[in-house]
Amino acid sequence: MYKNCQLVHETKIMEISKYSTPRKIILFAGIVICLVSVFVIWPVERSKSPFITDYIFTYIGLALSVIFFLYGFTGGSFIKYLAFILLSVIVSTICWYIYTAGDWWRKLMIMWLGVPSGIVAALVFFVLRYFMFFRNRVLPVDRRKKRILLLKQVLLYFVVLLIVSILFLKGGDWIYEIFES
Repeated sequence: MYKNCQLVHETKIMEISKYSTPRKIILFAGIVICLVSVFVIWPVERSKSPFITDYIFTYIGLALSVIFFLYGFTGGSFIKYLAFILLSVIVSTICWYIYTAGDWWRKLMIMWLGVPSGIVAALVFFVLRYFMFFRNRVLPVDRRKKRILLLKQVLLYFVVLLIVSILFLKGGDWIYEIFES
């Protein structure tokens, strides 16, 4: 049917040079906010308080930088990605609720581990999803393969959520033992 037609395979990498100027500015602002939060605000707050719960401005700065990064990289799909993060928080909270069923510390576990693990799992999933499934894709996915692709992505999400949840549950002790010994 197509005699002299040739499909040229090109690697489709996220090129920031093709982004619009406002998106570039937002990405640059996210980088600046992240650097200020990590290298200026965090040391000041750490010198004033030994408790991690008192680092309010560090968390606010990091949250703003993540939102700026997310908008800068996703552009028009920003609301969809925020909705997925919210859905991830809900799924993580439900999983933590089921895990802690019958215990008195359920509310503490859901709030302290469910919400952050849902957010981190969604952000890690975005990066892994891009590099594993969409980085080298030139042509649209066939309809028959779409279901398999969706199943792979759902499986990837739950594996990432499981790993992040385990790290949130047990990881603090490991990090403390590494740096305090």
